[in-house]
Parts: sequence; structure tokens; C-alpha cells
Amino acid sequence: MYPMFHRRPQLTLDLLEDRRLFAYGDWPVLLNLDDVWTQYPHLNGGNNSIAVVDKGIDYFHPDLGGNSATNTVAPRIVNVFDWRDNDTTPFPSESSATDQSTAHGTGVAGILLANPWPDANGDQQQGVLQSANTKIYNLRTNRFNSQATTELALQWVIANRVSKNITAVHLTDFVGGSGTLAYSDELATLKAAGVFIITPVANDWIFPGNERAPIGNPASDPSVFGAGGIIPEGTLRPQSQRGPGLDILGPAQQVTMLYYTPQTDFHQRLTGTNGNPASGGSGNSWAGPYVLGVAVMLQQIDPTLTPDEIMDILQDSGVQVVDPDNVSNPSGTITYARLDALAAVQMAYARRDDALDQAGAGNDSLGTASTIPLTNGDGSTSGQTLLIGDADFYKFTVAAADYFDVDVAYGGTSTAATAQLLNASGQVIGTIGASGLTRILTPGTYYVKLTSTATIAGTYSVTIDDDDSPPPPIGVDATANAIAYDSAGVLHFAWYDNAAHVLKYATQTSGVWSQVQVVDNTPNTGLFMSMALDSTGKPGVAYYDEGDTAVKFAKFDGATWSAQTVDTTNTTGYYPSLKFAANDRPVVAYYYKNGSALQFAANTGGSTWSATTIDSRNDVGRYPSLALNPVTGRWGVAYENSTTGDFRIAEQAKGGTWNITVVDDTTKFAGGFISLAYDSAGKGAFSYYDAYNADLKYARYTGTKWTRQAVAAKNSQGLYTSLFFDPGNSGLPVIYYFNKTLNSVLVARGNGTGWSIETAATAGGRHISTALMADGTETFAYLDGATGDVRVVTPT
Repeated sequence: MYPMFHRRPQLTLDLLEDRRLFAYGDWPVLLNLDDVWTQYPHLNGGNNSIAVVDKGIDYFHPDLGGNSATNTVAPRIVNVFDWRDNDTTPFPSESSATDQSTAHGTGVAGILLANPWPDANGDQQQGVLQSANTKIYNLRTNRFNSQATTELALQWVIANRVSKNITAVHLTDFVGGSGTLAYSDELATLKAAGVFIITPVANDWIFPGNERAPIGNPASDPSVFGAGGIIPEGTLRPQSQRGPGLDILGPAQQVTMLYYTPQTDFHQRLTGTNGNPASGGSGNSWAGPYVLGVAVMLQQIDPTLTPDEIMDILQDSGVQVVDPDNVSNPSGTITYARLDALAAVQMAYARRDDALDQAGAGNDSLGTASTIPLTNGDGSTSGQTLLIGDADFYKFTVAAADYFDVDVAYGGTSTAATAQLLNASGQVIGTIGASGLTRILTPGTYYVKLTSTATIAGTYSVTIDDDDSPPPPIGVDATANAIAYDSAGVLHFAWYDNAAHVLKYATQTSGVWSQVQVVDNTPNTGLFMSMALDSTGKPGVAYYDEGDTAVKFAKFDGATWSAQTVDTTNTTGYYPSLKFAANDRPVVAYYYKNGSALQFAANTGGSTWSATTIDSRNDVGRYPSLALNPVTGRWGVAYENSTTGDFRIAEQAKGGTWNITVVDDTTKFAGGFISLAYDSAGKGAFSYYDAYNADLKYARYTGTKWTRQAVAAKNSQGLYTSLFFDPGNSGLPVIYYFNKTLNSVLVARGNGTGWSIETAATAGGRHISTALMADGTETFAYLDGATGDVRVVTPT
């Protein structure tokens, strides 16, 4: 049986301080409830519910959310049964003249769940528990048959506690007694099931003719905790019974709450010392709901807490109040614990967390993360717990770059927490889902962070494994593709899988590829595609969706891809060319097939795009190549006119109009495969394929006019061109292209007066893309004719 009172050395009493951080009422401030409400807003009752066994609740009270004029029942009051009136509307129907305790249940309900409202002093009052999901089950007993109807009420609680998630009971038996309770067995059943039950001790300690009477039932029952009272000065209320059966102290004088008054009997509040109509409520009854509300908060922190463990925390964290009468220990000092909500919450977190979180400074932050040592790339920790509103951090160190599997597994009936993998700076690099997370990790420190909006049931484990599985299928069955380096040297690779008919993506770090992701698994998306990186190094892809005949855009946020439609007018979106503007909003140039036009679309925020037509004379716009002039800050697009066979460039002017220049009108059949770039001086150039002559050509703006030349004029060559200016070689142009006759990838390098040609790869060369590292080191990708896969050739 739980000890009913504590003998402890007298401690310094914490007196009431006027620290109105949010102008809460005096009692919430004294109990440190205001700090819990502001520091732990998630401790609001959650989905836990409370049975109030009393004389009925005014469920129309506006401060509970009810409305008698519209017959609206307060949404968090659930009416069960009224054994006084034998109906299912347990309203306190008797007047205060007949039964002065008729409003008692309303006062209890208000302290527990009332909506916020200002009292007469302008301070905010509110129920301890503010969750919309926390319910009070209203059970009204019959004052002429108290024990029998209380027993029926508790039997209902036993039958419904699981389905209603009733975890606590506020019990008021106005008759009580010193003999065996008729409902003692029901109390024991509920306590054994983990239901916390509280009742007020009597108010007759100094009652003439019955002074210092011992505490009787139900507070003396071993399954029930008794709540006594203190006054605002922090001392024991003289009327409060004491001795065995008194477990905890709470407010019992000048308590602001919902109640009836004899003058109106309806929808009133007792507002405290300076308010009207009365100087607040007095009585040990008002200590109980304050204690019960905090007990439910502790159940939120750890639903496995037993009632005795909850009371242990409330007492051990409470402020000690001296019993001036020392009736149970005449030769010493008796103290009782007064509720301190903040200290109780903090103690519950400290006691109920796992061993790793309790050691030293805990592991609730990046700086205090628990270490998971890796042996041969493997390590784990298990048997850990995660409490509501808590965060657990673990760190591990990778010695050599490789694939790693990071898994979080849950035991028992645990629901999954939010688990994330962080880099050394604390930035999220991936979400650890039900199947774990596989990433290429380079040497350095990494963190696993777990958070949850509810305490997980059971325990969890974290496992890090050096992945020994075969390398992922990078570029298999690929055709259209794009590559790019970010500022950290990570290579991003996107491609169209010609077998699966979907768009895929992977990264390479320190020579090791990540797992393959599907950018958009909609069938037949990505046959035409273009990729670019924003200023943070995150990729976006513009691509053609054959099913919707539309151009789309997908963006990677570091964990997942999200797609949106750019333009779906008839059949549109061939040959998209994507770039990011200075504000990191994407822009796309593309061919509108039905309109035979060159289109330009700019993202205007979120998933909204604005599309304009650049050129619609003849059949124009195939093979567009988009680039930003670094000097003017405006866009340029090189493209072909398929009707006349000429090559053009459109460049933005002030005001958003486009100036169109015909650069080469001698090709007759055009040919496409255009690649536009601007040098550091803002002078444009583009490479392209002259299909009529089967030549690789290069056009260059001199500052006054466009010139053109054939770079390679023998055999059939110049398809799939990719142009850039070499920052390591005086900004001279470099063109990767496909020589169809030789079936090879060739590279033409400008030398200031002409071009030198070299072979980069043989036995293939279609679908070329290129990327430069920050130091100018070149990487290229191409379709291997022997395997049918796209190969990425990185520097060795």
C-alpha cells in the first residue's frame, strides 16, 4: 500500500511570487503551471480522458464551450448517466438552496478543461488541460444513495476505460465514511489498470466537536489519493484534514473557477479576492482537479507510469509544507508535498527517459549526442525510449567513404518517430523511413535525430551498417541525361530509364554512387529532360510527360522529390532547357509542338508558372538551349527554325521583350543539338549540328555581330553537342560532341586561332552531357553503344 503521508525534514517554503509572465492568475503562477503551459505546450492532455464522478456538470457553461440558448453541449464534456434523475443528461438540476454542492462538478470540470478567459483582475484563467481531444465523462451520482450509485459509475468506467481512453478519475463522495466502501473493489480494479484516482479530504479538521478527526473513505482507501489544501500564502489550510490519507496539497482558498452562486444558479464564475460575486472558491475539492490535471500530463510523458509512480513524482518534486499541528509526530516535524507542476514535469522527464539520455547532460541536442561507435563500419544502440516533446541525438563517425544503411527499429507496440540523418553541421540529409535509409557517406561525423509528437510505446534501436550490397544500377538502360557538380564536389546525375520509362536520379561522392531514386514514377516521363542546381546545390529537373503531353518540373528538397506541371497546353514540352534564376526560381525554355513555337516559362512562386511565347513564326523552337548572360542578368535562348533550316538566338531586352537574331541561314535542313553558353564578358556562343552538311558548327558573338564557323567538317559529326568555356584555359570554348561515323565522343578545344580535336570515348557517344568541377575538371556522360547504358566518365 502506498504510504499516506511523508515525514521529512522541514524545507524552505517557496512563497507566492507575482511573476505574471503572461498575466496568469495567482494560483497557476504559484503552482508553476504557467511555466508548463509556455515551456511544454504539448502537455495538454493529449488523447487521455477523465471520468468525473460528482453531482453533475453544467455542460452548457460558455467557458466550457457550451451554449444553453442553442442547446449546445460543451464539446469536451461527454454526458454518460444521471443516477439522481435516471436519465442520460447529468445536469446539476437541484438548486443550491436544496443542495449547496450542486455546482461542485462544474467547478472540477472548469479547473480541468475550461477554455481561456480573463478574470476580474485581467489575468488569464484556463483549465489545466487544453487538448481538444481530452474529454470529461460526466457521471452524476444520487446524493440519497451515494455509495451504490458511485459503484455503478465506477463500473461504467471499468467497462469503458479502454475504448474511451480514460486514464484518470476525479471522485467526490459527499458521504464517505469510516467503514468498508461498497465500491472498494472497483477502485482496486481501476488502480491495477493504471487509472489515477484522486478525491478531496474533508474540510472539518477544526470543526467544533469533531476536531482532528482521522481521514475516512474514500481518501483512506489504498487505491485512492487524497488531496488537501493550502492557502495563497503557501501554508496548510487550517480546515484541511491531515494524517494518513493526505497525499498531496493544492489550492483550497480564493480559487478562481466556474461555479454557481446562490444569486443566479447559472453559468457563473468565482473570480477571486478582487472580483465578484464572491472571493473565489474555498475547499479541498479544488486541490484535486489541479493535481489530477498534472497527473494526466505525466501520463502523456510516459503512459506506462503507474498511479503510485505518478504520486511519487508529485511528492518528490513538490514544495514541502509544514503541518503546524504535528498531530502524527508530536516530537518532530511533519511536512506534506504541495503540487509544483513544472518540477513534476521535469522530474518525470528525468526519471522516465532511457539511460543514455539520463547520463551527463543527456542527449537532447546536437552537442550532447550519444556516440554510437562503429567497428568495421557497423554499430548500434538498443532499448532506448523517446518521450513526448523530447529529442534524442546519436552521432557516429565514418572513416572511409562507402554506402551505409541507417535503420531505426521499434519494439513492442511502438509507433514510428520522425527519424532523420544529419551531417556534421546539423543539416538534414535524409529521412529514415520504415525501410531505413541508404546513403553514400564520406569521412566525417554524422547524427541521427529522433523526435515524436507522442511518447512511443516500447523501445527503439538505431543501427548503422556498412552496406556490402552490389553497387546501384547507375545509368542502366538510360538515354537522355544530365550531370552537374555542386559546390561541395558532389556529382548529380539524372537520366531517363528507357526500359522502365521513368526519370531517375543518383549522386556520386568521392567516387561512390548513392542509391538510385525515382524522380517521377509516372510512366513515360523524362524522354526529353534537363537538370540544373539551385544556389544551395539542390537539383531540379524539367521534363516531358508523354501521358499528359505536358512539360513538368520536379525539385529535390534533400529528402524527397516533388513534381508540378509547368505547361499542359495541347502537346508541349519537347526539348526542355532548365536553369535557375538568381532568386532560385526555375525557368524553362521548350518547344510547343501543336503551336510550332518556342516557349519560355518562369516560376512565379510555389507551383505557379507564367508561360510566354518567344517565337512562333514558322515551325520554330526545337532543340532550345537556355543560358543566363552574367553581365546583363537576362536570358538568352538558341534554337532552330525547322521550316527554313536556320539557327537563331532570342535574347531578353529591358521590359521582358525578346530580340531575335538569325545567326546561320545557310544550313537548309537545320539539325539541332544546340548548346548555348555566355563567357564572363557576356558574349554568347553556341554549338550546333548542321544536318545538311553533317558538320559541327560554332557561332560566336564578337560584340558587334555573330560569326559562324565549321569546327569539324569531315564525316558525319556534331550531334549531341555540349559547349562550355574552360575557366582553366583562358575561358576558351570546349565542345563535346558525337562523331557518328566513328561512333565516338570527340572533344573540340578552342586555342584562340583554331580548334584541336581529341577522342574522349569510343564505341558510343549519343546523349552527351558534361559537368565542370569548381577547379574546371571535366566530367562527361554518354550512351555506351555496346551496353546500351549511359556511362559517366569522371576524372581519375
